[in-house]
Amino acid sequence: MDYWLLLLILSAILIGWIIGRWNPLARNSSGNTTGIFSDSYVKGLNYLLSNDSNKAIGIFTELIEVNNDTIEIHITLGNLFRSKGEVDGAIKVHQNLLARPNLSKKQRNIVISELANDYLKAGLLDRAEKLFKEMIQLKTDDMMAYRQLLDLYITEKSWHEAIDCARVLYDRGEADALVIYSQCLCEVAENAISQGKNKVARESLVKAIEVDKNCVRATLLLINLHLDAKGIRAAKKLFKRLIKLNPEYMELYIKPAKKIYLDGKESSGYQEFLKQQYQLYPSNRLAMALLEYYVEQNQIEKARLFLSDVLKSSPSFESFEFALKFLKSDPDHLSETWASLSLFLKMMHNKKIEFACSKCGYESHVIEWNCPSCKSWASMKPV
Repeated sequence: MDYWLLLLILSAILIGWIIGRWNPLARNSSGNTTGIFSDSYVKGLNYLLSNDSNKAIGIFTELIEVNNDTIEIHITLGNLFRSKGEVDGAIKVHQNLLARPNLSKKQRNIVISELANDYLKAGLLDRAEKLFKEMIQLKTDDMMAYRQLLDLYITEKSWHEAIDCARVLYDRGEADALVIYSQCLCEVAENAISQGKNKVARESLVKAIEVDKNCVRATLLLINLHLDAKGIRAAKKLFKRLIKLNPEYMELYIKPAKKIYLDGKESSGYQEFLKQQYQLYPSNRLAMALLEYYVEQNQIEKARLFLSDVLKSSPSFESFEFALKFLKSDPDHLSETWASLSLFLKMMHNKKIEFACSKCGYESHVIEWNCPSCKSWASMKPV
């Protein structure tokens, strides 16, 4: 049985109990009121049992007078509409409740919260935003309102507004606010970089690292800004810190490492970096980077020996593809099928998953800082 249908049945039972408790006959000696209530209640139950929930909810909504004893029931009925996907019905019920002058402060706050969630589910983001802001002004469950507003602003990609909400949650010690706050700052920085506003981007990235010293994304972006400005020393300092704090993202560090060492005229330093990191954290990406470096530096024998070791110890699609290209002029080490095998390996490489979300398991070929599946920030890790 669906969760919403179970709630509706429980609500119907409660409605029947309240109707019996009121004893409407006391206010109408003719007995007609009792008959009306009984007939309507039975009709509502029949609709419920025949799985016609819309009509059942409609009857129960009309049957119960809105007063202090029944407001919670109407809120529940509105929530049932929303959980069933009948958002218009939920909005109508909660709007009617909000228009009542006899609501207590607590009841009004609850209804505002439920109506805001109705608007959110209906995609009426402006209206939802207005109500969440009202909740903050009323200081009623404002933490929930800030969380909802934060999600809303992230959906709209309103990053400055998202930062304001994330900062409040971060200051109050909210779980995960640290990561979200720093990632929103990174979003602002990336937008600024695309517009050529490097100073704004740098300020956002420095703040992001201040908030979350383990923010890989912010550090990589700041390293690239330093490199673009020929700040090799500053980039190298950040880079060493990054490797120490977050070695698990080593595959993302190869490109900036190449720029840092080669632009800094430290060709041998780049080679030593790749060799050292491959020994500590062996991966296909590091192996390929070292092989490509050997070829670029015309160190053919080193490339041949290292390729042989890689194919024996940790063969991969990338290393076999490299081997086919590297050895194509060496008939002693290559069969006649190298062309078709190269095409096959390339096709298989396109299907390979390189990153996975540690929260929900979502898989991707590229790094996604905000998981498209569960919306967690900085949760994707190299496979």
